[in-house]
Amino acid sequence: MVTVEIWRRPWALAERTRRHRTSLGDGQPQVEVDRDHSGPLWIYAKEGGRLVVDGRSDAAEPVLGFAINGDSRVLAQLPLPLRRAPSPTVRSGSSDVRLLWRSVLERPPVKSDPQTEEEIAAHRLLLRAEAVWDRLRDVDTALADPARLWDELRRRWTEEDDNSPPKMDIIVRHAAALSRTLDELDRAPRRILRRTHQQVPISRVQELDRRAMTWLVRQPGETLAERAGDRQRILAVAREENFDTLENRVLRTYAELARQVTRDYLERNQRKRLTSRARKVEEFGRRCRRLARDFADQGVRLAEPGVTPNFVLQQNVKYHRVWNAWLELLDHNKVLDELWRWQARSWEEFCTLTVMVALVSVPGARIIASAPLTFLQEQSRGSWVQHDNPLAVVHLPEQGIVVEVRYRMKSPDPRLSDYAAPIWIRFGRTGDVGGFLNNVAIWPIWDAAGGLVKDEAAEITEIVQQGRRARITAGIVLRPVSDEGEAIAVETAHALVSTIGVDGPALWEGIAALGRFLSSRIMAGDH
Repeated sequence: MVTVEIWRRPWALAERTRRHRTSLGDGQPQVEVDRDHSGPLWIYAKEGGRLVVDGRSDAAEPVLGFAINGDSRVLAQLPLPLRRAPSPTVRSGSSDVRLLWRSVLERPPVKSDPQTEEEIAAHRLLLRAEAVWDRLRDVDTALADPARLWDELRRRWTEEDDNSPPKMDIIVRHAAALSRTLDELDRAPRRILRRTHQQVPISRVQELDRRAMTWLVRQPGETLAERAGDRQRILAVAREENFDTLENRVLRTYAELARQVTRDYLERNQRKRLTSRARKVEEFGRRCRRLARDFADQGVRLAEPGVTPNFVLQQNVKYHRVWNAWLELLDHNKVLDELWRWQARSWEEFCTLTVMVALVSVPGARIIASAPLTFLQEQSRGSWVQHDNPLAVVHLPEQGIVVEVRYRMKSPDPRLSDYAAPIWIRFGRTGDVGGFLNNVAIWPIWDAAGGLVKDEAAEITEIVQQGRRARITAGIVLRPVSDEGEAIAVETAHALVSTIGVDGPALWEGIAALGRFLSSRIMAGDH
């Protein structure tokens, strides 16, 4: 009997309509995801055991806190595939289920501009993943003063204007270090002289070898002019310039890749295109485009990743700089592959920081305890921040409330585990020890299309009603903004469904709506 289910929401244990049942297809049980579903997927196995995806037991990421106290059930989040085919196979115990996920977007190609509507949508999605990464890296900068971490993060996220420079990035460093180098190599690239045999006018013949002499003596006539024929040409050794060397292939490939990275950087920082940093990057992109075009016209081919550097790439100062820069961009592209696979987890982390920024933005809010944070040098499946729980404890004196923020708890209250919310807010009135048991569930739901989902606030309200015994007083869903980029919120007495952007007004308004709901609707009145 097949025990594997595919969930479209993490709260599907409480809302059965959010599950995909298995069906028999082509002799093997399968699950076909709705074509209008543009969000992440979770795998649920009732009988426990290891979840194996395409033969790998570590492919999916377990949802922390869902299986506790020896529960046999398992819930794990699936990564987004880089390619739609082949269809993944999920195994739990002795049951195999084939997943037909035709609605998922593929990772956009690196070396070419998007052409089709699907490629354009995938490109926009990758830009969003990079923008979320930019926001997460603000933590690394703010950690320079750990005591002021959350205040500094709030300042960066809510007070930044269009005149402030865009984020430092790998392409910004390359623009500063390589602009002159690219110009010099474009004007005078290395080339080799190849000996070839061509029909050359007699007046321009410089060298004859054995092959040329053999050809010449076989021609009719007695004098050189007669043997040259009507065109007065003979076969001779000619030397021609050839630019298609390994070092130039690497240079052209770097220029092509850097042009794409430059384009992405400028699109992510569209609001700041007039700053000096953005203008330098834009000019660097034009240099790369010009160099790539010139080398293509000269017959220089593209280099494949993994080539062994030759003497020139190792010892020539200018080409060695380009070689190192190319390797950096290749490593950067691998990071983007992981960001693509785990966008939903990066979105969770970004929303957790947004909740903290919203809380510290409430007038009079004061952090009375904060867990140490570490920003990782390499991501762990879309996650960049290591922390303890609770993440922070915030005092709101005007409301007389103490708030505790917890994120990805390994051992939550057993009554809360069924809801699989990655973020929990526990709160109560100061001085009321027995009342410090109220909970708010927060579900950051990544979505490729962005925007609100119809009737989701009503759905969350029903789930909150089911969770009364677990002292769940409200539920919040945080989604990405749609292409229009506006933050929109729908709220009821016990639910908030809101879209949030990663910068500009869409971020500020989303933070403000979240802060208002947390302070006025929940903490001040629902106990």
